[in-house]
Amino acid sequence: MGIKCILLALLMGPCLVQGQAKQRLIFNSDVSSRDSELYSINADGTGLRQLTFDAVSRRGNDGGQVSPDGKYITFATYKYGGWKVALAKSDFTGQKKWTKGPQYTWGAAWAPNSKSLVYNKVATKSPPYFDGDAEIFRMNLDGSGDTNLTRTKGLDHSPTWSPDGKKIVFFSDRDGSLDIFTMDPDGRNQVNLTNTPDIDEFAPCWSPDSKRIAYHHMPKGKGKRYIDTYVMDADGKNRVNLTGNQSVKRNLYTPYYPGALPIYGYQTAWSPDGREIAYASRRTGNFELFLVRADGSGLRQLTKNGGINMYPHWVD
Repeated sequence: MGIKCILLALLMGPCLVQGQAKQRLIFNSDVSSRDSELYSINADGTGLRQLTFDAVSRRGNDGGQVSPDGKYITFATYKYGGWKVALAKSDFTGQKKWTKGPQYTWGAAWAPNSKSLVYNKVATKSPPYFDGDAEIFRMNLDGSGDTNLTRTKGLDHSPTWSPDGKKIVFFSDRDGSLDIFTMDPDGRNQVNLTNTPDIDEFAPCWSPDSKRIAYHHMPKGKGKRYIDTYVMDADGKNRVNLTGNQSVKRNLYTPYYPGALPIYGYQTAWSPDGREIAYASRRTGNFELFLVRADGSGLRQLTKNGGINMYPHWVD
């Protein structure tokens, strides 16, 4: 039984015959309580299963990501005094605080070789440790080599490593609006791919072949703002709207708190087979998970549980 099969067994019960395992996602939801916990679900909407049961009240466990080799899982938790990245084996045993220091940390994403991660940290040396520039750091799995890759004023958020290991995509407000950027794994060659002052673009993710990026697109302006899911080439060209929410007035953006930037919940995740993109949407009034094919067809709702469902990530 291979590592991926072992992981699927942990998430969904007895392992299927190799090659027959269903694609699955991890996400967080408050469907079973008022606290956000990690869950898994099949890509066809069946097999909902709660994975964590220890969230700090009114905080939660958020953003679970399984390492490419299937051995570990990381997620953000409030159990260690403010938001910190936790590391555990893929069966959630051996859990520990992975990031260092008192600063708030979250959003860890794996390198393709499973040996290092990029993550967000509030760059401040004094309390309050949640208040300061959100920077992107890189650190090895064993805790060595912790390095600030961005070092800019403002927000640098949601780093994701390309499957070929050559680039990291993220979004930033350093140029006045939220834009999609890429950089080398050492932080060099930071490039603004979208550069649209009248539009906020955020929550990027890579296609499995590292040739395209999915992300969210939201025009600025007064009044109601609607979020669409786009794809573009890895160099920022050939941008395509997959959802058309702006024209039909669906998926209305509501900030997490008044004045907040759209950094909470609106994650995108490209399926390992390249066929679909998962994301959270309020197009039905509540945060639910949706899937859309990479060509814009086949939009379908994945969760229908009435809870707040966010931060989808695929289990390969």
